[in-house]
Amino acid sequence: MSKPSAWHTLVGLGFGVAGASKLLAVRPQAELFESWGWPKQSMQVIGAAELVGALLLVTGRTQKVGAALLTTTSGCVLQHEIAHGDDELVTPRAAMLLAAASGFLGGGRAHAATPESPSAPVPTPKP
Repeated sequence: MSKPSAWHTLVGLGFGVAGASKLLAVRPQAELFESWGWPKQSMQVIGAAELVGALLLVTGRTQKVGAALLTTTSGCVLQHEIAHGDDELVTPRAAMLLAAASGFLGGGRAHAATPESPSAPVPTPKP
């Protein structure tokens, strides 16, 4: 299993905290979702998706799946923030969406072939 980058660990931590606050129905989250007309269960589903996505993002083999889940979830929430005129939330959410999407780009360092790895080209001895 490849080790996640510090960046993806930080992004995962941020989404994990955000997801937990929705899953636990922390008052500011509950009030926001209520103002959109969403039931508590919808908020908790998004929170659970953010928590699962965060865990997947920081696990090398599932990083892209986590990125897809977090990007989709953030896109859905961003759409509602824009539609409901929550302008002060749009920029942070857009930044979270871009941070989640960075999971599609990750893994280059962790997956690069090293001389010790079986995927590295084996030098051919010259006669």
